[in-house]
Amino acid sequence: MSSESSERTVTAAGAASPATASNPLSGAHHFVSIKLTMRNFPFWRTQLVPFLRGQELLGFVDGEIPCPPPLIAAMPESGESATASATPTSIPNPDYKAWIRQDQAILSLLISSLSDEVMHLAVGRSTSREVWESITTALSSSTRARCLSLLDQFHLGRAQLLVENIALAG
Repeated sequence: MSSESSERTVTAAGAASPATASNPLSGAHHFVSIKLTMRNFPFWRTQLVPFLRGQELLGFVDGEIPCPPPLIAAMPESGESATASATPTSIPNPDYKAWIRQDQAILSLLISSLSDEVMHLAVGRSTSREVWESITTALSSSTRARCLSLLDQFHLGRAQLLVENIALAG
């Protein structure tokens, strides 16, 4: 147990920013233990949101951290080639590559947390936000979520407890 705690501490402390070179999600499987099914969306979301927020990654799935442009404008350096009429050139945006790397790590985390039953919600989607929106749209309506929660409670043995209480009451 102590080695597991140490690994969790190291993993959680390793994420200083959303686009760090090291992967803060490398030990995420320790934090995301419930695979999403058609019946447990509220529980699955309850474990994912705080984890992503704590790693400063929730913005990737909720849209607060949008993808930067792949190219940025750069003016020629001052010197003999620079003139008053110089036009900017496009160069690769390093923030774009870092964002893609981080988003794909989150996407991988999301996909690995899906059961076969709901894997279709990720098919054809290429960003973590697209998968998150697909899952949320399909499974998060308040009525549906409440029904699924009640169904989970039923499956967890509460129905048996009710039956026993009714039998004891006569």
